[in-house]
Amino acid sequence: MTITGLRILPPFAIGRLGSASEPLDNYVIEVDPERPLGFRHIKPAPTLIVDERTGEIRGSRAAPAVTFKQGNRIRPVAPFLEVFAVSGSSLRPLTLDLLRRNGLDETKISWRVAVANRKVFRRTKKERDIVEADTDWFSGHDPQQLRGHCRNFVRRTDFVDFGHVRFIKPNRGFPEIRLRFTPAKGLIYGPNASIDGKPDPAIAKDRAIYDTRKGSWRGFGADDANEEEGQKTKPFHNETLPPALYAIKPPAPPWLHNNVAISRGYLDDACDGFVEVRLTVDGKVLTASARICAAPPVVAPDSQFVRSLADDLEQVVHGPSLPAGEDDATVRARAEDIVRRAYETVRFMNVAVMNGNNFKGRPALLLDSMPEEEAAGTQRAIRPVMPAGTVDTFAIMTLHEQVFSALRGGAAPWFVRLLRKPDEVADFTDRGRRKMPALMCGADNNYLALTHRQIDTIRKAASRTPFGPAAPASPPAKLTPRNLSAQLLYEAAGNPLSSRPVTAVANCCPGLEVDFRAVWRRMFKGIELREYDSLVIDVDKDGGASKQRLKGHRLLRVYPPGDKVGIPVVTRIKGPASSDPEGEMVLTTDQNPAGLAPLEWSNALAPIMKYQGQKVRCEFTRNQAWELGELEESLKGVIRETFEVRSFFEDDTAVISKALAQAGELTQGLCSPWQNDYRECSCYYWASARPDYVNIEPTPSGLSKGDNWLQKDHTGDYVPDDYADTRLILYDDLFLDWERLLRIQIGGRDVPEDAEGKG
Repeated sequence: MTITGLRILPPFAIGRLGSASEPLDNYVIEVDPERPLGFRHIKPAPTLIVDERTGEIRGSRAAPAVTFKQGNRIRPVAPFLEVFAVSGSSLRPLTLDLLRRNGLDETKISWRVAVANRKVFRRTKKERDIVEADTDWFSGHDPQQLRGHCRNFVRRTDFVDFGHVRFIKPNRGFPEIRLRFTPAKGLIYGPNASIDGKPDPAIAKDRAIYDTRKGSWRGFGADDANEEEGQKTKPFHNETLPPALYAIKPPAPPWLHNNVAISRGYLDDACDGFVEVRLTVDGKVLTASARICAAPPVVAPDSQFVRSLADDLEQVVHGPSLPAGEDDATVRARAEDIVRRAYETVRFMNVAVMNGNNFKGRPALLLDSMPEEEAAGTQRAIRPVMPAGTVDTFAIMTLHEQVFSALRGGAAPWFVRLLRKPDEVADFTDRGRRKMPALMCGADNNYLALTHRQIDTIRKAASRTPFGPAAPASPPAKLTPRNLSAQLLYEAAGNPLSSRPVTAVANCCPGLEVDFRAVWRRMFKGIELREYDSLVIDVDKDGGASKQRLKGHRLLRVYPPGDKVGIPVVTRIKGPASSDPEGEMVLTTDQNPAGLAPLEWSNALAPIMKYQGQKVRCEFTRNQAWELGELEESLKGVIRETFEVRSFFEDDTAVISKALAQAGELTQGLCSPWQNDYRECSCYYWASARPDYVNIEPTPSGLSKGDNWLQKDHTGDYVPDDYADTRLILYDDLFLDWERLLRIQIGGRDVPEDAEGKG
């Protein structure tokens, strides 16, 4: 077999932060066929044991039970990445034997790993704030530390420790060529001087490395955001959404301080980037790459989120609709999985609070919820989504059980109309707000919608007669050089489930593992859009004079070849008409007089994925509209330009293209430090990855009671989210002691401390 190409699988691997000395054992989760909506069973799977001295695998074992902590330390997830050889139409593991048959050995393999943290740069727009690590090419089997250097650090020798990678030494028992990525410990780094001149307890002396004389990150605030050249009105601030996602001084939300968030200057050791491998065969240099990222731990490992990164990637590969000939049993099994994940998500939510109810004497205005978020954006009074007396977590779980039963039993597809369509995310009428998924926020800060493909799966499953049981779990798809789906789903030996995209949230605001909104910004060759709306923030210098003028304009619609209607990327914000409860009206504000909201990219641009490499016509506002307040005037006429649709993946691989996102750009819009995320973003964003409601039990009234996951003492008396309530784990608590404080949830309940996270 002649080697003509290489691939690294999986094409995207998630490392998860933790300081325990031993990485997390391999595990899978399985549905109990007797209790299909019960908590999934965590099952130990074969774990590869690496000899720390030699770097080779000395055996494989399945642990008696999966432990997620060692004492008070989180066990990191350290995924393996395997090299595959391409020969004709086949794809097979690259092994010592295959190398020998091509006159080669392991010494001819070279690796390079480059990762970055661009969180500070995303705010300051100063390139000196980018933290980058690059191993350069290496071939030995010693660990290669990922030292993140930054020009604004105090000394050239200062670095952020992003963990390490290791070329695993192949041997007779484990002859495959693979590399392991072990992420960092989840530490916080910061400035060499605090704002008030007092020692910062969250920053150890050896991690106080950001030079406040060189950079502006400590003390950075809204007034420090960059101005765009050529703008004729007030300075434009390219904020993130949500805004000011970084540790601030004083430790309270920005809205308590005149909406100015002053940065403490914290950095973290999260990162993302590329692994590359190189091999010369018959004088030809063959290369391959994969993406890696370092993310927070999974704290509810027996549950999954209703919309995952895997769902979004599947839609990119296969499109927004299922093929007509899909097997009925397979379609129904996939639909059941989606509804099951919706159920798993909602059971971690205190639905009464998320509904916008007053709670224990506290008005809804002071409780973080989607109705509160919606009211703030539309300048209208808070309205509960459903009648306040009718909602409880148990009641909503029962509704999901009914949907699941109807799907499984073949009842009329009454519930399909309950699903929120992607173009209905800004429908704030009661009818629109009550659609499913309910009470959760999407990437655009409006209501969450499933992918087009997920909705089509449920629709088709609900319309078919269910003869026989749903299909069993599908066997692994056949690996070929062109089967991108099989490559994305590939399960590398020894890798826990939590290293895969199926455990990463997607279409959320902005996300927890990665900000998937970032990959769509450069989908049209020549312009860069903002990750969360349609504003053109940059234009390639060689794009021509007509396209240069688009900077500051907003994309409105895309016309694929032969399409005269076009695909909108914005929608009108709708609300109930005051004179007619069943009617609707466009909601406008002083800041948004046009009443327009962006549609999230992953769904809006799904239909154009089949035109990659082709040209499409795009329609923009006639005038610049840097701020929403300028949008109404700019809609008087449009500009039309033609752009090539970039390839989403690198050629013939399932690796997200470098042209779409460089190292560090998949995580640049996330919190800095990442621990801030657990206090900054409320539970309706990703309830199964950052739980809200745990230890739930019925009360004599039939309603639920339980704990807020972030309560310091779990007593069964729910404490609603509050940035200053000392009964809750606060920002500084997380900065100082996150590993001890974050409780692992199994079966919806705290894992006892004396069990050390056993599952």
